[in-house]
Amino acid sequence: MMKGMYPQVPRGLVSEEEFLSLPESHERIELIDGEVILGPSPTPRHQLVVSRLCRDLGAWADANPPTFVGLSPLDVRIGECRIVQPDVFLVLGGVADLDETVLAVPELIVEVMSTNRGHDRVTKRFIYAQAGVKEYWIVDPLARRIEVCRGLDSIDEHTDVVRSAVAAGLEISLADLFR
Repeated sequence: MMKGMYPQVPRGLVSEEEFLSLPESHERIELIDGEVILGPSPTPRHQLVVSRLCRDLGAWADANPPTFVGLSPLDVRIGECRIVQPDVFLVLGGVADLDETVLAVPELIVEVMSTNRGHDRVTKRFIYAQAGVKEYWIVDPLARRIEVCRGLDSIDEHTDVVRSAVAAGLEISLADLFR
């Protein structure tokens, strides 16, 4: 990895105000309970899957206004001292201000698994459920499956087609997604 690729990330706990005053970056930087988390750079496979998901969710959103589809890196405040950057997400009611941090909790969040698989499966699942995210998709390109989480109690595994329970009519073919 080349030196100087990542922005200077503060050490120790920081406030939301301090976090939001960091310089604009194209890196995936999140705030979880006062701790600044710098995610790893995505792989080409990760980006390919994210771009296909964004295309499919974007087409669904265009047909279902005022839905907003977001793509990382984009700050989403899901709670006090919790600002995340999901890979892809839907806010069914749209967002109030297109020039500011997203302040609405998305109904659907999609994360494509990274090298830190426990972070996607455990930490993010917990904080998303706690924030009230109704549906969280964990996409595993290597296993060619999507796990759909609704809160902390329910996980359904899909290897053919995934249909959203919160975005009526949204359907993703895994054969197309992972081709």
